[in-house]
Amino acid sequence: MANWIKAVASIAVFSFVVLLFNGAVGVLLDTAHRILTAVPDVQVGDSTSTGVWATIDNPVRSYIAAHSVGLPISASTVYTLWQITGLFSLIAGFITRNNGIRITWTCWGLAGIAMVWTTTPDISRTVATAIAVLAWTTASALALRGLTLRPQFHSSVHTGAPQVTLQPQIHIPAQPDGSTPDNVHRLNH
Repeated sequence: MANWIKAVASIAVFSFVVLLFNGAVGVLLDTAHRILTAVPDVQVGDSTSTGVWATIDNPVRSYIAAHSVGLPISASTVYTLWQITGLFSLIAGFITRNNGIRITWTCWGLAGIAMVWTTTPDISRTVATAIAVLAWTTASALALRGLTLRPQFHSSVHTGAPQVTLQPQIHIPAQPDGSTPDNVHRLNH
């Protein structure tokens, strides 16, 4: 086949693939938009939780409600994404032991603790933050499973260079008839 025919066929196939990807990206973005806008309306600014969980959850809801004004998505969607991120990083950190996911879990927990500290009234701020820290560190036992801060020492050192062992040997040539070499005779006389 001629080179120009190969080039035209390659360009046609490449254009078709780009066209398919363009359509697929449009469909995927539209689907993601529908999923995110179909999130049930969660009461973000209200105190809907009770008990110990309310100590952590209500300040987070209040913080998100106060700081998501003016965003193109609702506070309910932000709160749902917040929950999904925490749940995903907890489960994926436990299963995969991936450092990136573990960093996401750590940042998620620290941000949640900061939200509790910022939103809780001054009188009970330290107790609410302590409860949030305890809850997060307890869950971190799962998400950060197997993580160790101890340095690892390896018993053998690998420098990449081949190891050469030198063994000195002395080799004195011997004559088969038992006579000494000529230079030894000259030294003795």
